[in-house]
Amino acid sequence: MTRLTSNLCMSVFLILSVEVWSASLRLAYSDIESYPFQLGNGTDIAQPPGLALDVLNHVGKILNLDIEYVRLPGKRVLEEVSVGNVDGGFIFSYNTQRAQYARYPMKEDKPDSTKRIATIGYYFYTLEGQAVDWDGEHFAQSNYKIGAHLGYSIVKDLQNKQLKVHEVKTTEQLFNMLKLGRLPVIAVQDTMAQQFLSVQGITNIEQVTPAIKTKDYFLVLSEQFLEANPQTAKDIWDQIAVVRDNIVKQAGPNYFN
Repeated sequence: MTRLTSNLCMSVFLILSVEVWSASLRLAYSDIESYPFQLGNGTDIAQPPGLALDVLNHVGKILNLDIEYVRLPGKRVLEEVSVGNVDGGFIFSYNTQRAQYARYPMKEDKPDSTKRIATIGYYFYTLEGQAVDWDGEHFAQSNYKIGAHLGYSIVKDLQNKQLKVHEVKTTEQLFNMLKLGRLPVIAVQDTMAQQFLSVQGITNIEQVTPAIKTKDYFLVLSEQFLEANPQTAKDIWDQIAVVRDNIVKQAGPNYFN
């Protein structure tokens, strides 16, 4: 074998190695449904999978990425991101604790809202006709025990307002406890609540305004992946910003009708 042939073979080998290695992306998300962004419960990928996966799958096609999805309990997703067992996880709002090990698309030391996967509002829900005096920051009565999803970021937000929080695992449990009078108020993402109430045909539960909080939610990447693939990471977040609104507009009827 000539030196030229040897060098050519080595170059081809290196190119193929890089392409194969960089073309795979392992992402984790919760095994509990978060409608309409992540559908289904358990380890299987639902069909349709949810708007978050629709956006990411489209980005994967554009960038020629072979995405493997892994479903895990919510807190476990972040643990796997922190140790680099997965390349990233979704969808997560920004907080400083997560930012110590999970990398967000940033702009001037703040998460870049343009590269979010979704914006979700948290609202209080209560039984129809039950007076809840909420001004957007405080209750007139401070002794409410509020139901919320286990491990969701809104729990800490409520606790920071000196409110008592009872955490449960599923949306069904939250609304059942509200209906039975075991909780006077629950805090739920608006899209998740709307879907549950519609499917269950429940009409005697109402949303309390104003919103508790509106948050952007992101794909976060592991520090290990970002250090090894800074350009790929940038490309992924950039493409999310480019395709998100169109994909949500096109795919929305699959979930909202």
